[in-house]
Amino acid sequence: MLSNYLLIFFRNMARNKVYAAINIIGLAIGIASCILIYLYVQHELSYDKAFSKHDRIYRVVNDLIVEDEVEKASITHGALAPTLAADFPEVEAAVRMINRNKQVLRLDEKAIAIEHVFWVDSNYFQLFDYKLLAGNPKTALQEPNTLVLSKDVAGKFFSDPMQAMLSTFRIGSQTYKVTGIFEPVDAAHMRPNVLTSLNTLSAETRRNLGTDWFGTSSYTYLLLRNAHDAAGLEAKLPEFVERRITPIRRSATTERVVIHMQALPDIHLNTDYLWEAFPVGNKSYIYIFAFVGLFILLIASINYMNLATARSAKRAKEVGLRKVVGASRLQLVLQFLSESVLLTLIAVVLALGLLELLLPMFNNLANKQIPSTFFTDPSLLVLILGIAVFIGLVAGSYPAFILSHFRPVDTLKTDKVPNGGGAMLRKSLVVLQFSISLVMIIGTVVVYSQMQFLKSQDLGFTKEQVVVIDIPSGDTTLVNKMSVIKTELLKDASITEVATSAMIPGEETGVIIFNVERGNGMAEKTMNTIWVDYDFFDLMDIPVTAGRNFSKDMGTDPENGYILNEAAVKALGWADPVGKRIGFTDTTSGRVIGVVRNFNYKSLHSQIEPLVILLAPRNNGSLMAKISPGDLRQTMTHIESTWQRFAPTHPMDYFFLDESFNKQYLAEEKMLTIFGYFSLLTIIIACLGLFGLASFTAEQRTKEIGIRKVLGSSTGNIVLLLSKDFALLVLIAIVLASPVAWYGMSQWLQDFAYRVDLSWWIFVLAGLLALVIALATVSFQAVKAALLDPVKAIRTQ
Repeated sequence: MLSNYLLIFFRNMARNKVYAAINIIGLAIGIASCILIYLYVQHELSYDKAFSKHDRIYRVVNDLIVEDEVEKASITHGALAPTLAADFPEVEAAVRMINRNKQVLRLDEKAIAIEHVFWVDSNYFQLFDYKLLAGNPKTALQEPNTLVLSKDVAGKFFSDPMQAMLSTFRIGSQTYKVTGIFEPVDAAHMRPNVLTSLNTLSAETRRNLGTDWFGTSSYTYLLLRNAHDAAGLEAKLPEFVERRITPIRRSATTERVVIHMQALPDIHLNTDYLWEAFPVGNKSYIYIFAFVGLFILLIASINYMNLATARSAKRAKEVGLRKVVGASRLQLVLQFLSESVLLTLIAVVLALGLLELLLPMFNNLANKQIPSTFFTDPSLLVLILGIAVFIGLVAGSYPAFILSHFRPVDTLKTDKVPNGGGAMLRKSLVVLQFSISLVMIIGTVVVYSQMQFLKSQDLGFTKEQVVVIDIPSGDTTLVNKMSVIKTELLKDASITEVATSAMIPGEETGVIIFNVERGNGMAEKTMNTIWVDYDFFDLMDIPVTAGRNFSKDMGTDPENGYILNEAAVKALGWADPVGKRIGFTDTTSGRVIGVVRNFNYKSLHSQIEPLVILLAPRNNGSLMAKISPGDLRQTMTHIESTWQRFAPTHPMDYFFLDESFNKQYLAEEKMLTIFGYFSLLTIIIACLGLFGLASFTAEQRTKEIGIRKVLGSSTGNIVLLLSKDFALLVLIAIVLASPVAWYGMSQWLQDFAYRVDLSWWIFVLAGLLALVIALATVSFQAVKAALLDPVKAIRTQ
């Protein structure tokens, strides 16, 4: 019996090559897309689970509260980790990570700027058990002046990364011995490149760090003895704050501290804390892509179901004959279902081949390292098998249960299936299919419009034609040369302005509690803070709207001069801000000397917040140069030669400000690209199904078309006849999809303080695009049918 089913299955495929190809290709694309998105979602949900103790590791974070304002900080006080470990027996170990940002690593004459360098406690590998390719995890970071490199960084200096072991590097003025090389973990919320021993710091610095309850600079991680201790420890933290932290801070500030614990695997997708060392994920994007995967699979399945119901009329006589010769209804059901599942399995095999081709491109697009685990991941195998069986059973259910129910006498009298042959079902499925496609098209247009809006928005400062050079931290001699370097750079006429700043727009600002004049006294106010030199505002084209800029002629500016943005003046309620007292203590002699126009120093996800600008003529942040349009290559040559003359031991690490600022929207850019590709796939799959249905409709109406042509109908009349029903279905889909897309994109746009309006033209454009594509697909078959010789058409059986 099974061999007979297989024989019939392959004969039917041979007779209906076009329909079989549409079904298999559409399903393969849908299944491949669904599995690809599944792998992406699974990867996002797997963050930090590569560490064997992930269920016992927690990060401690702060809420810093002044009056009713809350700053949520991922960095904590330096004394927190050792104190928690000493006070609570539930804590097996505590580790601090202090971000050193980008550092220049020098090996002999070779120097490379490396990002993500951290100071860490010596027991770091007790919590985070990276695979060490060389070195002992228990002792690698115990000694001063030791560091551990990632395999990738070691490979930048040696052809064989293992050769880096025990070599000596320089960072600034200090030397370090390499005592370990580790395999990096892509799916981790912290992805360090270099780990330097905290014991390298002087005894006094370490002692001060261990008693510091004011500065926040450390990422704090706890390893609990038992995973179920977390809730109990969390409940004890308020008492710990009152006992350990509040008494020390009360004399200096009214700021309150609340600390919380975050489970390690939750950090990547469940954090809204500031000063994260690496970009975090977005849980809403996980939901979006999960739905996209389901939508694509649903559209592909709809194609299969539509064509299965449409072609079922051709098999009505076969069912009647089988019943006449004794076939039971159960046998017919099993036959149709087994054929459907078998076709789906063929599509799965093709889908796996597509995945092998698409996964590397997808990884590059999403900046991920998702492995190909089709045959080693049991959950994925179960998913693939489940998809094949589910689609096969659902798509084969109509011919299996409806056709097998018909009486032989009804099916043998006609080519048509009794009771309409599922026409209403097919129309409903087409509407659903194009509704899904339209939601994705509208979503893509909205995301694209929002990204263009963000890039064209007036930020309140100039970010074009500004080159930014990192000033290596720790090199005081180089910092002291900045004024000379600036003078030399300005000798090139194409460089119009040069300035230094501890932070540039787009980077995290410092947050400081200031004492500000309020009434007859002083009050505390938490505000964002940046340090700049005298030329910063001129270079950035940020106008001073009240008072004055920092001046070299005013010797008090470095210590006592403060400039605010307009948002800070509004938040403080000052009608005349110039001259108001402000500083770090309530006895400060600092004064507001000026106010600058608001500018977006953070991304457009948030409103402009109060900002205090302080003067730091010598800072080790960034050197910026504004370049006139022209010969960029010649100008950069001048900049590089000047840098090498004054900083020969430091490679010039530079970027352009506009590119750096736009990186804040990298997640949205990736979403746009991926969403756009998947939207294109939904249209392709939907059109494949529409092509098949149009072909089937034209075939069913061949005689009618022939008779109409004999009676004088033109080709245009026949094309219109065959196309209008499908056009009506697409129009209904537009009406249904528009409110769904409007609601979904309205929710997404809430993440941006500055956003586009959901204009009517977006929905009209998407609808017209879908309608044109659908009509083009249908018209191909309609024109083909209309051009058929009417004599041959009338003779068609």
